[in-house]
Amino acid sequence: MKTSSHFSPLSRRGFTLAEVMIALGIVASVMIGMLAAMPQALRSIRESNNLTIMGRIATEVISDIQMSEWDDIDKNYKGKQFHYDNEGLTYEGRDGQKKVYEARVEVKQERVSLGQNLEYTTDHMRKVEVQVEFLNNGDYYKEKEIRRKNTQQYNFPIANQNQLEVK
Repeated sequence: MKTSSHFSPLSRRGFTLAEVMIALGIVASVMIGMLAAMPQALRSIRESNNLTIMGRIATEVISDIQMSEWDDIDKNYKGKQFHYDNEGLTYEGRDGQKKVYEARVEVKQERVSLGQNLEYTTDHMRKVEVQVEFLNNGDYYKEKEIRRKNTQQYNFPIANQNQLEVK
């Protein structure tokens, strides 16, 4: 009589220790590569979030200027600074609220040209420059290079809706 073995090579199922170790080595290599990319990905997400909030702040400032009376723009906005929190909302000094962004406004007193033969005087149209800076825990960065990287500049023409004429 022949006896059959329960452990014949054809009936064996599962993985050997060597196969499991190779698979774990491959998974570990991929995971290390992914973990190495995480800091760069987080930095990119943070930067894109800052740029989005800065753009929204600049748009809000320009909208406020455009809704103002034409004769009050210089008095209310020229050379002014506005502060915002980490969500881009107006800084009000509440408990726990920090100044995270600063918007600086300059209203230029120069003619505005919008292409060939379209030039407007300062009575009809003005250039507005809004600089939005990301602050370091409510303070300015000391190094000029870092400060420059954390500042975005936006230029807008605004029009006096009551006196728009082409010159």
